[in-house]
Amino acid sequence: MHLDNYDVKILGLLQRDSKISQRELSEAVNLSPSAVNRRIAALESAGVIAGTVCIVDPSSVGHPITIVVEVKLESERLDLLDEVKTRFADCPQVQQVYYVTGEYDFVLVIVVKDMTEYEQLTRDLFFSSGNVKGFRTYVAMQRVKVTLNVPLAEK
Repeated sequence: MHLDNYDVKILGLLQRDSKISQRELSEAVNLSPSAVNRRIAALESAGVIAGTVCIVDPSSVGHPITIVVEVKLESERLDLLDEVKTRFADCPQVQQVYYVTGEYDFVLVIVVKDMTEYEQLTRDLFFSSGNVKGFRTYVAMQRVKVTLNVPLAEK
């Protein structure tokens, strides 16, 4: 989908606040509310807008520990790789999964309530399910910036 300046402005505003009213949005981009609605629908249909979410502070709901984990597989055979991807993606404590190049095969971002929960998670995700050669854990001392916003530039 080709994005014009109106689309970029709409996306930028929605990334900052997805609950912005249609009136405010239309005023900010100088389009009618119906034109803004059509553009948003087109952006959703094209997959440019992948979803609308509520960002919850993990600490406020009992998951104060953020852990980044690098995972190395024993085998990248396609069926085993797909099984690992599914296992990681299906785990509620895993917020993000990246299949990466380099020394490790995956990078995971995980939130847990305590280290006991993380230890159990390592058993479930890495030890008992197989195909994990090793993993390296980084415990975040502070969440400095957390966003999924994509930088947008006007055309």
